[in-house]
Amino acid sequence: MHIAVFISGFGAVISQTMIMREMLAFFSGNELISGIILFLWLLWTGLGSVIYAKIKFKSKPEENYTILLFILCLALLFSFIFIRCAPRLLSLPFGEVTGFHKIILISLIALCPPCSIIGALFPAASTILKPSKVYLIESLGSFIGGIILSFLLINILPPSGNFILLISMLLFAGYACLEKRIILIISILPLFLFVIINKIEIQLKKAQMPGQNLIGVHESKYGNIAITKSESQINFYTNGVFDFAYPDIYSSEEAVHYPLLIHKNPQNVLLVGGGMGGSIEQILKHPSIKRLVYLELDPKIIGLAKRYTTAKVADERVTIIVGDGRFYIKKTKQNFDCIIINLPDPINAQLNRYYTLEFFQEAKRRLNQNGLFCIRVNYTPDILSPIYSQFLYTIKNTLTHVFENVYILPVAKATYIAVDYKLQENIRAILKKNLISRKLNLLYVNESFFDYNLTEEKIDYVKKSIERTIPYLNTDLKPICYYFNGLLWGSIVSAGLKKLFIKVFNLPARLFFLLLIPILFFWHRKTIVYLSVFTMGATGISTEIILIILFQVFYGYVYNWLGIIIGLFMLGLALGTLWFINIEKCDKLLNTSQKKMCWLSTIQFFLGIYLTVIILLASTKIFCTNYAIALLILLGGFLGGIHFPLSLEIVGSRNAGILYGIDLFGASLSAIITAIIFIPILGIINTLLIFIMGNLIVSLGIFKNRF
Repeated sequence: MHIAVFISGFGAVISQTMIMREMLAFFSGNELISGIILFLWLLWTGLGSVIYAKIKFKSKPEENYTILLFILCLALLFSFIFIRCAPRLLSLPFGEVTGFHKIILISLIALCPPCSIIGALFPAASTILKPSKVYLIESLGSFIGGIILSFLLINILPPSGNFILLISMLLFAGYACLEKRIILIISILPLFLFVIINKIEIQLKKAQMPGQNLIGVHESKYGNIAITKSESQINFYTNGVFDFAYPDIYSSEEAVHYPLLIHKNPQNVLLVGGGMGGSIEQILKHPSIKRLVYLELDPKIIGLAKRYTTAKVADERVTIIVGDGRFYIKKTKQNFDCIIINLPDPINAQLNRYYTLEFFQEAKRRLNQNGLFCIRVNYTPDILSPIYSQFLYTIKNTLTHVFENVYILPVAKATYIAVDYKLQENIRAILKKNLISRKLNLLYVNESFFDYNLTEEKIDYVKKSIERTIPYLNTDLKPICYYFNGLLWGSIVSAGLKKLFIKVFNLPARLFFLLLIPILFFWHRKTIVYLSVFTMGATGISTEIILIILFQVFYGYVYNWLGIIIGLFMLGLALGTLWFINIEKCDKLLNTSQKKMCWLSTIQFFLGIYLTVIILLASTKIFCTNYAIALLILLGGFLGGIHFPLSLEIVGSRNAGILYGIDLFGASLSAIITAIIFIPILGIINTLLIFIMGNLIVSLGIFKNRF
């Protein structure tokens, strides 16, 4: 039974990660999509736990647990195939934005079966083993599963291969429960599908990309890479989002030539993102270029681009560095004449790091005298809506806090040119003069396009449109840009969602603190422990989101480190539970209900102190921040590992399933509110203050009701 519970914890974290990756790729996920999926995942899991706890079964507990494992295998298979085939089943055209109601419908159908069964496994196991021991073993399984998936399975198996391996392991867990040889034989059978695993993966991917000539599917630790061919053009999609095409002369010319032509003599250039689509070749056309450093996060993209395209990147002037662009800019001692950021829009907190005040300051320090910084975003050139104007003005206002002059070029993308000097001529004249002097023969960045796109009327229209809005500042601790991007996405998929976002954004910040008032209605003996568990679940998931954002801000998007810190949370849960089990053996510490309540109040109080430490970390850039964040992740899990079994001791092990469900309900609600509303609108500091106050109020309520 111990083996079965360990495998279920192992399988739960792998299935969650794989299904969420599949859904984010399907929906071309932004922060809102991530929040919805995580919310529904935790909600269904919590419901599964509560419902199972309420049902009275006559059969043996071991048989019930084994049946749940078998049903989970079928549920995972259904979920994976449904996500891949949903575009054809629901007639969803490839490349179009999916409507909000269809996103909810697909998410509900895909997540309900596996999540509810995963939730039921905890109360089912708690009827066989002590709940605290189940919690400990599941946490250890989740820790090991997360590490193995992050560092091994994702790199060697396609998604379908990981699901097949997972199903085989869950079937083996059933064998561990009942020790019947027939189950052992059945658990081995799925592994024979590995012989044709690549064919299975391509066929299922084709179902998700109807009408596309799919020529390759590859799995990277950063996501799924699909490659299609249309006539002579090769298209790359990363996690369902169009990444780049080759050859794509129009996009690659526009990405780099405007900043390079405005600079007087670009010799040393730094390009972040988009180089494999042809931008590297375009930069090298400028005769003055002596050194080009190109940063690419995913090494798999470089290898696949060389394999499927004829992109020419082998040049003695070119240095390709694999790694996080922001981390490189922060740590490098090299300076550049031009820094060009060619990345997607700030649709989430990870990408928003390249549009913040702090990043612009870091980039400016790496510029030579009279250096130039360039960044681009999508926009609607002819008619700027108020939301788009606000989005564009927020980026410009943030840039103007760092650079003396910021110019917006209304070309295919809104192209920001930031410098610390005033241009002596108008932009069109500079572009034309340098284009001729450098003898560049370009297809789309030429005099005709300058005369059409860069008229005084178009430049003035963009300037007046954006200056009608409020000059917000986008910072690391208050990433407001991805909220505006969510508004833009919401305006496409649902008018109602757009209105809701606008209303929430316009609420005074102090009103969000009023959300703490309902806590007082549960401030009595019968409900305070359940409220404590709800608060702990909400605080745990929000803290994990915040610490991961801070880690990326201070250290960069280093995948291996993120895999470690997520695993550390689960390890902390296991260590906290193990510590509590040992303390529980000492009768003097927990021998009365009053002492148990005092311990619970103390843990809740320490949680408030823990969050205060995170505020100090976020406000002051201390040495070795990455290690400090990893330690805080471990400590947060440790507090949670003590809190849950202690709460179980107070309410009784018979309520294990209900308590587990309440913990997940708190996490689900907090996941969507924190990621989508609190962090971008209130900022990280105010978000943490809300949770500090909430935990202190709950701590006081527990202490008051200790008798």
